[in-house]
Amino acid sequence: MAPSQAVAQIESESEQISYVFKRGDTLFSLADDYLRKWSDYAAVQRINRIADPHRIPPGKTLRIPVYLLKYRATQAKLSAFRGDVSIRAGGRSLTPVRGMNIGEDSQIKTAERSFLTLELADGSRVSLPSNSQVRITRLRHILLTDSIDYEIAVDKGRIRSKVAPLQKPADRYRVRTPVAVSAVRGTDYRTRVDEKTGTAFSETVEGEVVVAAGDSLASGKLISIFAGTGAAATVTGAIAKAELLPPPELSDPAKVQSEAELQFSIAPMDSAVGHRLIIASDAGFVDLIAETQGQGRVLDLPTIPNGRYFAKVTALAVDGFEGMPATYSFKRQLSTLGGSADAGDFGYRFKWFGEGEGQRYFRLQILKDNKTSVPIIDESGLSQDSVTLSDLPDGEYYWRVGVIQFSTDPDDPEAIEKWTDFEKLTVAN
Repeated sequence: MAPSQAVAQIESESEQISYVFKRGDTLFSLADDYLRKWSDYAAVQRINRIADPHRIPPGKTLRIPVYLLKYRATQAKLSAFRGDVSIRAGGRSLTPVRGMNIGEDSQIKTAERSFLTLELADGSRVSLPSNSQVRITRLRHILLTDSIDYEIAVDKGRIRSKVAPLQKPADRYRVRTPVAVSAVRGTDYRTRVDEKTGTAFSETVEGEVVVAAGDSLASGKLISIFAGTGAAATVTGAIAKAELLPPPELSDPAKVQSEAELQFSIAPMDSAVGHRLIIASDAGFVDLIAETQGQGRVLDLPTIPNGRYFAKVTALAVDGFEGMPATYSFKRQLSTLGGSADAGDFGYRFKWFGEGEGQRYFRLQILKDNKTSVPIIDESGLSQDSVTLSDLPDGEYYWRVGVIQFSTDPDDPEAIEKWTDFEKLTVAN
């Protein structure tokens, strides 16, 4: 099967849990209360080589395949979404609504510039960026061990798992890809499937992740990846470990993003071949707003509404791994400004234009001969969009226009100021 057609593995029937027999237990009572079919007691008897199902000493540990166990279905909550999100369950499409419940066997897709975050019953979160496709293959509470059993299958793209610390030994959180499976007990990590090669990348930001090539953690090919490391599993079954690149730095993180497009400059890092940038409205990156990646050190993003946001930037390595993240807060306040000057019947007309919410006051400066001289005209507090001057003597002039823009948000009243570049004007009457 070609990498582009591959889908994540389903759970292997070799997945097992351990159960310690208590006084009064029998295989038959176990089957009555906790096995999906009563007759499956025979499978448990065979797996554990039990000669007499009536005589099992207390303290004996049984190995029981997970697929035989009864469970109570749980659900995930749609915490946030933006853009074109597709959710299918039970053979029909569901209309995304914030707060809606999504159950096991659901299929979720995000299109370009689309994002989604789920919250699981234990508080864990799963976030899908653009162009990703997953299936929820396990959302269960296992009755025998009173434990959770969560599993996400990543068929395309990538996800971020922010897993709450698991409370019980039998609690399970798995992420499956077409070529690997990973398990955690409370961590923050990313999973990505490369569309061209089919390689599955796991990258640990916090905690520890155990990764196995193939479809089962019982395969023996296990790698532990701690914070700051990653593992790549290929379609051939090979698995390799790597150190993640350190967090990159923004060159001017305090800059107000006022232009029509957002622009972030990243400090040089010799080992990086590119960068990824994600924008969210919250510090936990639940409500994702936008993302981009590129090979240069300057990343541009389309316009977003005014407000306070958070940016997460990572470096991309030549081996395909995404590095450790750096998170910054920033302010978005659209305030564009441009100007022009032309000669008319009544003199020289200076005009300005731009976009921005809130009260805007303009300032016109005109300097003679050079850009460092004292302004011969310095008019501030202008509310109109032009000024006409009829008495400019012959000569060379340099002019510019500035704006002070006040925010419409009463909780964030800070004003911003910006200027156009100097423009040269030659007057020859």
